[in-house]
Amino acid sequence: MEDLAKVSLDNEMDLILAHKRTMKLAELAGLSLAAQTTFATAVSEVARYAIELGTRPQLTLSALISPKKQYLVVTVEDEHLPVANPLNQGLLYAQRLVEKLEIATTDVGSRITLYCGLPSSRKISTDRFANWRSQFVVDQPLSTYDEIKRKNDQLQELAGRLHDSEQHYKRVTDSLPLMIFTANQAGQLLYANAWVTDFTGFSIQSLNQTRWAKVMHPDDFTDFWKEWVRKADNSLPFLYECRLKEQTKQAYEWHLFSAVPVKNEPVKVTAWSGFVVNIHAQKIVGQTIQEKEELAQAKTKLEQSERDLQATVSELNRSNAELSQFAYVASHDLQEPLRKIQAFGEILVNQYAPQLDHTGTDLINRMQTAANRMKVLVKDLLSYSRLTTKQQPFELLNLNQLLSEILIDLETSIQEKKATIVAAELPAIQGDPLQLRQLFQNLLSNALKFSKSGQQPVIQVAGSVLTAGELPAFVPRTGSSSYVSISVADNGIGFEQKFEDRIFRLFQRLHGHSQYEGTGMGLAICKKVADNHQGYLTVRSEPNQGSTFVIYLPVER
Repeated sequence: MEDLAKVSLDNEMDLILAHKRTMKLAELAGLSLAAQTTFATAVSEVARYAIELGTRPQLTLSALISPKKQYLVVTVEDEHLPVANPLNQGLLYAQRLVEKLEIATTDVGSRITLYCGLPSSRKISTDRFANWRSQFVVDQPLSTYDEIKRKNDQLQELAGRLHDSEQHYKRVTDSLPLMIFTANQAGQLLYANAWVTDFTGFSIQSLNQTRWAKVMHPDDFTDFWKEWVRKADNSLPFLYECRLKEQTKQAYEWHLFSAVPVKNEPVKVTAWSGFVVNIHAQKIVGQTIQEKEELAQAKTKLEQSERDLQATVSELNRSNAELSQFAYVASHDLQEPLRKIQAFGEILVNQYAPQLDHTGTDLINRMQTAANRMKVLVKDLLSYSRLTTKQQPFELLNLNQLLSEILIDLETSIQEKKATIVAAELPAIQGDPLQLRQLFQNLLSNALKFSKSGQQPVIQVAGSVLTAGELPAFVPRTGSSSYVSISVADNGIGFEQKFEDRIFRLFQRLHGHSQYEGTGMGLAICKKVADNHQGYLTVRSEPNQGSTFVIYLPVER
């Protein structure tokens, strides 16, 4: 590509100069007068477009020599030159006049390139380019007066052509089945074709006075003008979809407003030029396609959910089989040590009771009681482990008695820790005694286990009855009108709140085995018990500030 001349496109004078330079280049290339005029007219249309919409456009005349064909090339570049799709009328006209018109957007701005192919009989050698460049340098006016007079004559001619063009433009726009307009910065119409008044039934003056309020759908009116003000203040192209009422049908239809700023200076907008086109059919088709796609996506998700459900059922069946095996092993391996403990306890009571003092006898009796309770607990645990979907019948439970029994079981740990248990009066509730025993025993055991070194544990158990409306927002409603809220609070080591979900998972631990004993199943069992009772278990905690576990259980099921 050989650059031959450049023209800065700042005003109409530069438009004339660009036309002249293009004619000169075509003449030097040996094109006919008609071909010269055609090419120069195309360049003028692009230059005019760049002057109106660009900031500081630059026009470059070049020549391109390739083995197959030779071209005259004119390039118009600008840092801020919007090129809408579809092309504006001037660019479309220019495209028809040249062999090829290319539009490109790069990091440095937009570029429009026009190619005028030379006949195969015209062969241009590169040594002629220097001569052509000199022609552009010496092609200056004889005097300033002559140049001004010549340009004034051209302006007179251009004014006449402009008037004819305006009349032609009006005739063309009036014949088009879409609304074409020119507006000021406030959105008031300066010009509108006949289709605007034919469609709306209102004059330009009436539309300006009401700001299209009688034509535009009320739901679109406010947002439309907010968007207009935002784009106008920033001199940005305006594009908006809204519903307009057609005066003969008195029905709203979707339309697309499109407008671009027209500038006579790099930063000053003099007007807005745009059009309004009916897109109602496309909108309806688009909505139908979207609904169809959403339906297809929903169907795909449903099919995936069915596959996941089948996989879950298979996994559940496998888990149930493993659980049954576990129950079988537990029924033999866990109960045998208990029977030995009970047997040895009976031997101690029957054969050695006279040799023991009152304290020793009391300890053996309490051991037997604990062993019996453990035997029941193991038996109930085995029954619970075999449950799949069928739950044991609920019964009315005295939670205070249940808590007293749990504290007796934990008496050794409480004494070792020198812990203080403060238990308020708890309400009665329908539930599974085994599962609720597991729930509260695990929570109290955790509170004792995770106490701070050198500080006596203080554990507070409280309960209250809430209405459905008093439940926190994060607690799921089950349809019950009242709920029981039971809290177990301690002054232990606590943990960071972000681990709330993790601690309720099976075998999840926040500390190593060397620090605290346990399998990581306790809180997972608590969560499962709460779920089985259609309840909800949550926790609030901070490091070194203790933890508060809260269970919400429905009274009615």
